Amino acid sequence: MEPIDVVWLKKDIRLHDHGPLSLLAQSSPRECVILYLYEPDQLISTTVHGSHIEFINEGLVDLDLRLSGSITPTDGSKSIHQHHFQCITVCYAGAAFILQTIHRQRPIHQILCHLETGNLKSFARDKAVRRWCRANQVEIKELDQTGVTRCLKNRDDFTKNFNRFVQQPMWQTPTMQQLDKLRKRLITAKEESFKLPKVCNSPLKPSDIQQIPKEHQADRTKRQHGGESRALDILQSFLCQRGCNYSSGISSPNTSWTSCSRLSPYLTWGNISLRYVIVTTKQRQAELREAKKKNKGTTPNPWLRSLASFQSRMHWRSHFIQKLETQPSIEEQDQCLSFSHLRRQPGDFNQSFFEAWTRGATGYPFVDACMRCLMDCGWINFRMRAMLVSFATYNLWLDWKLIAPHLARLFLDYEPGIQ
Repeated sequence: MEPIDVVWLKKDIRLHDHGPLSLLAQSSPRECVILYLYEPDQLISTTVHGSHIEFINEGLVDLDLRLSGSITPTDGSKSIHQHHFQCITVCYAGAAFILQTIHRQRPIHQILCHLETGNLKSFARDKAVRRWCRANQVEIKELDQTGVTRCLKNRDDFTKNFNRFVQQPMWQTPTMQQLDKLRKRLITAKEESFKLPKVCNSPLKPSDIQQIPKEHQADRTKRQHGGESRALDILQSFLCQRGCNYSSGISSPNTSWTSCSRLSPYLTWGNISLRYVIVTTKQRQAELREAKKKNKGTTPNPWLRSLASFQSRMHWRSHFIQKLETQPSIEEQDQCLSFSHLRRQPGDFNQSFFEAWTRGATGYPFVDACMRCLMDCGWINFRMRAMLVSFATYNLWLDWKLIAPHLARLFLDYEPGIQ
């Protein structure tokens, strides 16, 4: 049998600036599989929530429509669970197991994917896949998408590496003609000669995933919706309409709803590329500077200051992910080990305080309003997130390790290196 290529989708559900899909469309002549997995060993994490799954599902449907040549991405009028995957092969199983199953039927020449900095569970999964690749002499290419460097010896080199990443040309988005040729090379689970276990013809509902406790399966009614189409629209509205007051409105829980970019969940789940956001923002900054030159003497415009502030936060985002990549132990260890005994003595943890905090029922109106906002929408600005954690750990004297899973499930944009 002729060898094939596998594109393994993880937190990179998009078509633009997507290295694996770009390489597949432009340079590889082999038959191929575009693979996404609902992985039981990852879904069992206490950080997973039904809203995360549904956001991922919306991204998968949007990408599948783009790959299939549809000119009309889903508009939400049709349930995403009614969509039947055409180009993406989706399975409810572990990565190494599915790759081995594919390899037995069609030898895998190479696996193309993006480097991911997640939690210790995803790191263990990635190491297991690399071991499998070595054992089976399969090449795996893990491409950068965040400017984070694996095995970075000196954190002082981060900025240099990050800037080099940003300055590299973006991966070319496959053209309609290239996608048409790609579809002719695609192997999917619908073929009789290609049998995979636990194939999902449509997106899985959170209630179908047994690893997610029933109390964590429900969606959040007022959350943002996923998909590359929505991500690109939101970036455009931020750069041309909403972003003017970013600097002045970012701190308030009221004004931040519109003045913040609202791109965080799309960056987390890979519906939009970090480099695309930075490059597009630079282009907008250049336009604004040119307009400023032509309109000397007019009233000062806050646009340039706001977008400069926004760009710095894109850098910070990868900086904190790099910190987790370099020091993964901080997922479980305290930053200052000499204080590890605090909040962990007998009787320190007050269960009733914890439950009141999680429900937004502490009796402190501002704290409760922020928590209830998260429960409904899955998003609140950074300052309010910090306030909720400070209140829980200092005022209620709760252990950060015990409150972290609850917050992770609340945050639609949960990113282990940041939250």
